[in-house]
Amino acid sequence: MKTATQKSFVIYSLLALLIFGVSMNSVAASAAEHDALASQFENLAKEMHAKVEEISHKPSSSYFGKNARRNKSHAVNKIRKYEKAAAEYAEKAAHHHQLAAGQSDLNSVSNQNQSDLSSNL
Repeated sequence: MKTATQKSFVIYSLLALLIFGVSMNSVAASAAEHDALASQFENLAKEMHAKVEEISHKPSSSYFGKNARRNKSHAVNKIRKYEKAAAEYAEKAAHHHQLAAGQSDLNSVSNQNQSDLSSNL
């Protein structure tokens, strides 16, 4: 019984450290890193829109042949999936732009405070 309690304590301790480390790492990200992530998400959103355009410009029912109804619904479902992914990527890009702006604001405030302190000395 004692070893099971010790094992569970070790596992929960490691889990807590892992969660704490991940949360601190996300706070420590710089504005440049958030801008880079935002541009990656914007590029992914553009790719999803390009896929939607590619699928929507395929010929109509004569192209689908014998299984027209099934293939049309498959294409419509793909379009929905790509549009949903593009919207999610756009939201993530906007979020990272906000984080980058917040980081740059924090950096400017801290730099201003440091300069004020050094001028007072």
